[in-house]
This record gives sequence, C-alpha cells and structure tokens, in this order.
Amino acid sequence: MSDDLELAALLGEAPKTPDPAFRFDVLSRAAERARRRAARQRAFRVTVVFALAGLVFPVSHSLGLGLAQLQPLLLVAGVLALAYVLALWTLEGPRAVLARSRSIWWVR
Repeated sequence: MSDDLELAALLGEAPKTPDPAFRFDVLSRAAERARRRAARQRAFRVTVVFALAGLVFPVSHSLGLGLAQLQPLLLVAGVLALAYVLALWTLEGPRAVLARSRSIWWVR
C-alpha cells in the first residue's frame, strides 16, 4: 500500500495531496478489522470446543452409556491430551507448552 489510490479503495475517496493522516486512518481501520476478525474466530473456536465438550455427556446418556461406561473413553482422551503436551514439551521445550496452553485459553 504505497500510494493513496490503493488506500482510497479501502476507505473511500483519495485526498488530492499526499496525506499522512489519511494513511494512518486507513491502516488503523484495517488493523481494527483484522483484530475483530481474529477475535470472532477465537470466540467461535472456544464456543465450539466447549459446546462439543458439553454435548458428550447428554449424547452418551441418550445412547444408554453411563459414567461407568464412559470412564475408559475419558481416560483415553486424558492420556492422549497428556501425550500431546509431553510431545510438545520434548520437541519445543517447556516455554512452548506454556505459550500454547495460554494461547488456547486466552480470550480478549
């Protein structure tokens, strides 16, 4: 985005002379759109994950499975999650595991 005509396509009409305030306004609006898009995607991902996690128990009860029958499946899911965290730890170190765990749960 080097000339005002490209920037004008994002905001509207280009100014007659080069205008730094116009450029700043366009870039700030583009950055705000990007932040909103990222926030929407993060919120959608968190909502879907928790909705699916919450649906496990009602669906299992409707299929006639109680907690006693689900316990081995939940144990396997926990072991797989632990294996994933340990694999990250061995590949990238403990800081990477903490950074990823914080980024997964971090919602602005």
